[in-house]
Amino acid sequence: MASGRCCVRGAALIVSTLVHTPPKQSDGAAFRNDVRRIWDEFQRLGRSREFGNLEGGSVEQQRDKRLQLHHCANYAAVLSVLTERQAQTPATPLRLLELGCGSGGLTSVLARVMPASWRIEATDYSERLVAGARERYECANLCFRHLDVRSLVPERLSGIDAVLLLEVIEHLPADEAEGLLRRVYDALGAGGMMVLTTLDRAAFPRPFSEYAPHFVEYTHRSLSGFLGDPRRSPFEAFEVHRLVSERITAESVRAEQNGGYLANRFQRKVLDIGRRYPRLGACREWLESRLFRLYSLLPERDGFDFDGYLRTLDFIRSQPELHDHDSFGLVAVLRKTASARDMTRLSDNRDRVPSHRAARA
Repeated sequence: MASGRCCVRGAALIVSTLVHTPPKQSDGAAFRNDVRRIWDEFQRLGRSREFGNLEGGSVEQQRDKRLQLHHCANYAAVLSVLTERQAQTPATPLRLLELGCGSGGLTSVLARVMPASWRIEATDYSERLVAGARERYECANLCFRHLDVRSLVPERLSGIDAVLLLEVIEHLPADEAEGLLRRVYDALGAGGMMVLTTLDRAAFPRPFSEYAPHFVEYTHRSLSGFLGDPRRSPFEAFEVHRLVSERITAESVRAEQNGGYLANRFQRKVLDIGRRYPRLGACREWLESRLFRLYSLLPERDGFDFDGYLRTLDFIRSQPELHDHDSFGLVAVLRKTASARDMTRLSDNRDRVPSHRAARA
């Protein structure tokens, strides 16, 4: 059984070399221009006082501008990847499905800066968040739908060119992440792709931040190992790129060392108590929602040095393994390079071709 799987995967890699041209290396100036466009649109969103996503999926409701810039850079990198994908089939506008869109704010920004002919269906497991996003952000090229990824079926991805999973995989236990990759792979057609982003722990002294909503946090090496293991990911081809900035990375490490790690551990313990004792959990949720309302009334702080941070940003696609010290984000591109029929056919053909050793004999 294992040898058969390796044979099919090997055939898929042959298809990969035939149909996939390695991506161009990112133009740093073009990438930073996309970050600026996304940042400018993002600043126009404002903060909702109607609801708060306490799992971290409402970045527009955060006050940490550095964190907001991190997420804007994620979407700029995704835009670069999708633009290259569009260039392969310029006559057919892309259809995108986002899983785990949270409040939908950043998705709405992407919808405004991407080509108007593209379409995004953004989904989340929280009906409350989807309802809020639909009311605030839905437009001609963006719709919001409720979807629990555990119930994802092939029909849901019919006609989809790319699936986006942005800052979500770290919220899933490893076995659930594996199951999600398998369901997406099975539902995508040949040539479909998946783009995922997550934070990069390589520069931090601890392998895990203890941030309560996270289950697994990755480095370039560990994510590459995860995606390259056929027992975990069925995609035949993938690359893992990096978002880098010495300034953002150094400040993030320093913030975690100066109290952030202890605050995360405290929050995790409070959540664990709430899970064991439902009444206490309900009290915690009530208190957090009230604190969020007060938090939302505080004025914005001025003086964020956006241009200074922007000059340090880059999207590294050539030799990303050399950037452990200044990487703050990972961008993985997974490709389904062939249908099962194509893989079987290529595998059979390869078995019929005599090896050079046999031919010489």
